[in-house]
Amino acid sequence: MDLMSAALTASEEQLRAVEALLRKAGSPEDGRDIPRFWEPGVGRERYIPVEHAEIRVFHFHPAHPQAVRPIVVLPGWGATPEGFQELYAVLHGKAELYYLETREKASSRLLHRRADMSVSRSARDVQAALEALGLAGRRDFLLLGACWARTVILRGLAEGSLEAPTIVVADPMHTLWFSRWVLRYVSPLLPLPVVHLLRPILLHGMLGDMQEPAQKQRFFHFVRSADPWKWKKAAEAARELELFGSLSGIRKEVFVLNGTRDKVHDQRDYPRIAGELPRGRFLFLPAGESLRERLFGAVALEFARVSAAQGLPPSLAGFEKPGH
Repeated sequence: MDLMSAALTASEEQLRAVEALLRKAGSPEDGRDIPRFWEPGVGRERYIPVEHAEIRVFHFHPAHPQAVRPIVVLPGWGATPEGFQELYAVLHGKAELYYLETREKASSRLLHRRADMSVSRSARDVQAALEALGLAGRRDFLLLGACWARTVILRGLAEGSLEAPTIVVADPMHTLWFSRWVLRYVSPLLPLPVVHLLRPILLHGMLGDMQEPAQKQRFFHFVRSADPWKWKKAAEAARELELFGSLSGIRKEVFVLNGTRDKVHDQRDYPRIAGELPRGRFLFLPAGESLRERLFGAVALEFARVSAAQGLPPSLAGFEKPGH
């Protein structure tokens, strides 16, 4: 068995350990009465000024948290809050939480038509938000990035524009999933009304045969909720991005998390990303695809129960595997 196969192989003992971790975090039934976190009055909603834009953040501060430090969650490309309700349900009442959205989201307020939509700009936005929230350089916290947000984090680390005490990147994408050829030669020529008309066709073409029902539902929801202009500009700005081969200069310890698979996220990438990071550590927690957000929440909670100085929580040590 090669290193890649070994990194993605789960023993019966590990499967039972993941089940125990999820039980510890709470059952899905526990979250049925938990309010939807994006609704008015549940948490504090605010907009943070960044260059030529304002980005949204939700803040939740329970009276008696179990965690010793806050968690900052960056959702993936175009993701909507609805897709992270299960993560919130795990953390509800247990940890101080910031849910921070980047500028390609429909929620952002772009103040200039020529606003920079690049990944590098998003990484600088995140750092500016951390400073505005009083976190950067002043408080111990966990920064958890999901999917494309993990890419933003890694880009910011590589460029020296982003910093956090503990960083977990879950299912990081090394490059944009959309066709690079289409983004280079077709997308710039398409007027926005045409993009609106093509969206249902492109959506079904990309995701119609996806076999994971929960993830497919998430994708359909956030694509339908997307701002086509923001997506078009952000995708075109990211068309040449490739993380492989550009991670060796990152000196920060980074935990690369994976447990599920689907059509968009290739599991073989994650041990490779961890292996390219000088201080990368690969955590493999095998679980069903429908458990993705609960798993992220459970792992985040374990990290938030300890300080950055303590490193990997003992409760997660058994899930570490070699990078490739």
